[in-house]
Amino acid sequence: MIFFRLLAGIIVFAGYALYGDQKIRDEHYTKPLAKMPVYAFALYQQMLSAALTGASLSISEIKQVRLEILSMLSQGAVEQRNHEMRKVREQISPLGRLLSWFLKQKGLSYQQIEEKYAKAFSKDEQELHFKIIESASRSNPSVFGKLVSKLTGWFGGGSSSSAASSSSSSSSSSTPTPTQPIRANL
Repeated sequence: MIFFRLLAGIIVFAGYALYGDQKIRDEHYTKPLAKMPVYAFALYQQMLSAALTGASLSISEIKQVRLEILSMLSQGAVEQRNHEMRKVREQISPLGRLLSWFLKQKGLSYQQIEEKYAKAFSKDEQELHFKIIESASRSNPSVFGKLVSKLTGWFGGGSSSSAASSSSSSSSSSTPTPTQPIRANL
């Protein structure tokens, strides 16, 4: 009997810690990352305007300037995502850090992400950079939520698992694609 009380206490403590971690992750990681393409687009416009002001460039030179700017922005987006991930891991509970480490020890490098998408976008380097920026702006918003709902389903009842999955699917389906304005204005 004491064992089950102790186990229940550990589960409640872990659930409470992970719930707090999820709130920190949402506020300091998921929400800021979702805004990244909008900021990247604004920065793209500023950089392109500055590069083209007073310059007499050919069309091919302008395309090259655009690609170089997009390359810088896509590399910066990956670095920013990895920085935010490290920063949030410093704020969450030791249990959350342990689970985060098991799920993803460290963020992917730019080269790894570029290799991942290079095959699909081998003919369009501009689209490759858009995809990298878009990818860097997404997080799995319910990593801890999925774990908590799974634990709750195992030990407390199965209905919370379906509720968590339906809320995560509704949040991911309503996720905007902020890089569309970038593509439309190029």
